[in-house]
Amino acid sequence: MTGNGEFVDTQQGMTNSIEPQSNGNSGGAGGLHHEDGSAVSVRSGVTSVSIERQSYDLQNLPTTKLSISSSSGQYSSTQVDLTEIDGGLAMLLERSRQSLNSCKETVVFLKNRAKVEEEYSRSLQKVAQTTLKSMDRAGASQSTQQTAWQRLVEVHETLASNRMKFSITLSEMSDYLSNYVKAKENVRRRLKETEQRYQKAIEDSEASLEKARVKYELQSIEWEKLLVKTSKSDGNNQANNSGAQGALSKTKNVSNAVSGIFSKHKGTTQETLERMGQEAGVKTKMANESYKRILQQTNTMRRDFYDVQLPKILASVMGLVEEVDQFLKFSLGKYAYTYESAVLADAITLKPIDGVCAGMVEMVGDIDSKADLDTYLQTAARTGGRVNRASIPYREYEMTAVARLYANPKHIFGVPLDSQLERDHQKVPLILVKCAEAVETYGLQNEGIYRQSGQSSQVTKLRNEFDLDAEQVDLCTSSCVSDINNVASVLKMYLRELPGGLVPPAQRSTMLGYFPADEVDSAGDAEAYSTHAQYNRDQDLGLAQKISGLASAIRGLDEPHRNTLAFLFAHLDKVQAFQEFNMMNSENLSIVFGPTIFPTVNDPTNAALDIRRSAKLVKFILDNRKAIFEVI
Repeated sequence: MTGNGEFVDTQQGMTNSIEPQSNGNSGGAGGLHHEDGSAVSVRSGVTSVSIERQSYDLQNLPTTKLSISSSSGQYSSTQVDLTEIDGGLAMLLERSRQSLNSCKETVVFLKNRAKVEEEYSRSLQKVAQTTLKSMDRAGASQSTQQTAWQRLVEVHETLASNRMKFSITLSEMSDYLSNYVKAKENVRRRLKETEQRYQKAIEDSEASLEKARVKYELQSIEWEKLLVKTSKSDGNNQANNSGAQGALSKTKNVSNAVSGIFSKHKGTTQETLERMGQEAGVKTKMANESYKRILQQTNTMRRDFYDVQLPKILASVMGLVEEVDQFLKFSLGKYAYTYESAVLADAITLKPIDGVCAGMVEMVGDIDSKADLDTYLQTAARTGGRVNRASIPYREYEMTAVARLYANPKHIFGVPLDSQLERDHQKVPLILVKCAEAVETYGLQNEGIYRQSGQSSQVTKLRNEFDLDAEQVDLCTSSCVSDINNVASVLKMYLRELPGGLVPPAQRSTMLGYFPADEVDSAGDAEAYSTHAQYNRDQDLGLAQKISGLASAIRGLDEPHRNTLAFLFAHLDKVQAFQEFNMMNSENLSIVFGPTIFPTVNDPTNAALDIRRSAKLVKFILDNRKAIFEVI
């Protein structure tokens, strides 16, 4: 190998050079060229790529001895004859593999470098475009700072474009080099397979030669033994002329000797030995001729391989190694030039050398902050309004009707009767009015009205609606009236939870006093005082006195309690009027409403008696409602 990358044929001086070539362009168009006309070319900018693959024709290479010369700028006298080195071809193939691996590493590097440049370019382009869009949306005035900032961002767009071009160039270089490596790997593989086929053929021939040699030697040994046996047999025949006894003795000894050597020919005659010797000689001659023929073929094949084919393969592999090394060198040079060009393009973008365009430093230097501030203040003074120095008035937040309802609920459950009626400006609680109207509309013929309880969840829901604002409750549209017992239960619940009861304790005691315990426990306590004929002057107060006393007690109530009590008993009177349908006569209604209207005191021993007294009182008022409330 010479210093300029050539390998030399020592007998015929044939060279195969790999050198860069240029077409004179400043862009650095170049290629790899072989003196036999094959070439690998790369055009600057990687806008076009062409590969002319070198063909390695083993039949057309010279049949000469191949040597490698090492040099460092000058020719060296030290040469290595690869044909004389065991494993010389394997060494060159390994070297070619290393060269191709170096190319593969370069391919990976170029691909990754292209990705890095592409990501950098896209990120820079995105930042620049986002900034420009933000400036457009802001609609800032064209101040010197704004103008300079816009020009700086546009410079970044140019930098991003330069880097994208550089990324594309690197990607094309990587693809080109990758295709080149694949082509040269196929060449290397074919050369290796060719050498392996020759080696296999030689090994097969040598194996056949060894078999022929062994056969020849075995035939020769057999023939040699038969010759010795025949010779000894002739000596014994001559000794027979000296004496029969001695001959007999010698013949016996020879026979024993031959029997020991050739047991398979025991008992053979002289003629048989001669015939066998002749046959063995013919076989030995044929084995010898076959052995020499195969030996000649093997030696011819070996000379052809080591003197002709191996130098050709070595020359091809050597050419492949040098071509790949030179092409890798050229590719790295191409990368270095392209990288320098990209960096230089960025530098020129940042600092133009034409003297016309301004660089980034000059752009920043054109900013006049004082002038920008003055312009801004003048514009603001022309377009701005005057300061409003008046006091800020209070603005109350207007809540929605629903929110106001929840913020200011009108509770009725657990609220004293006079307080809620005064607050709502009503004579009778709205809950009593609305529930009574609903019962009178939908429930007068409902069996067991006021005696049967409603559904707990519906009763609770209706109670909450009334306790929020009774005015807003519409029982005609409420889902709770699907069962009128829900409405009746809410009404009873309201009356039970009135603080102090519907009738205050003082009037309650007075009214219950007209129904003493002994009267309630007497046998006649179940009879009603509906006519004067049923009245017993000796056992009870007169009917007129009870009516007058109860009317007087009711008149003593304050107006809210009196009006509410009168409204309630008028409603219950309507209910008992339909007792044939609802099964709720005055007695049944008194059992339900007695403890509700006239609750008992907290005395467990008299609780049951007080309940009966309250029921008796309610029944009496219902039976004599008109007489009692007409005189009020």
